[in-house]
Amino acid sequence: MMDDYSFGWHIGMSLVWLVFLIVVAYLIYKLIKQEKIFAPSRQVAKSAEDILSERYAKGELTRDQYMQMKEDLKKDQ
Repeated sequence: MMDDYSFGWHIGMSLVWLVFLIVVAYLIYKLIKQEKIFAPSRQVAKSAEDILSERYAKGELTRDQYMQMKEDLKKDQ
C-alpha cells in the first residue's frame, strides 16, 4: 500500500521527466527548423570580385594591388 509521501514522489519524478522530454523535443525542433543539421549549406558561391573586395577590406591587399587585380579581372571577362 502506498503512503502519501511515496505517491507524491512518483508524481514529482514523472513531472521532472515530462519537463525533460519537452525540453529535448523543443531543442530538436529548433535544430531542425534552423536546418543546421539536416539541410545542406546554402552558401552562394562568391565571385572573384567579391573575394577580392573582402581581401582588400581585411587589409590583406594594398590599394594598388586591389586596383591592379580588379583591372585584371575585368580584362578576363
